[in-house]
Amino acid sequence: MLAVRPMQAAASSGIREAGSAPGVAIERPAPGLARGKYAFPAWGIATLGAVVLLVALVYFVVRWRRR
Repeated sequence: MLAVRPMQAAASSGIREAGSAPGVAIERPAPGLARGKYAFPAWGIATLGAVVLLVALVYFVVRWRRR
């Protein structure tokens, strides 16, 4: 949940518009997939992708060798 500071109450979107007062903190959501109800780190996505590719590769090698 994003915290709204008193100086930022007018710009609740968290994006600083041109000409706004200096010192306004811009709060952005976490990068990548580390947002939402179930946050998941980038290394977890990379690991999942590697496992899927490895399983597919093993499947095709086993299938090819049985011919």
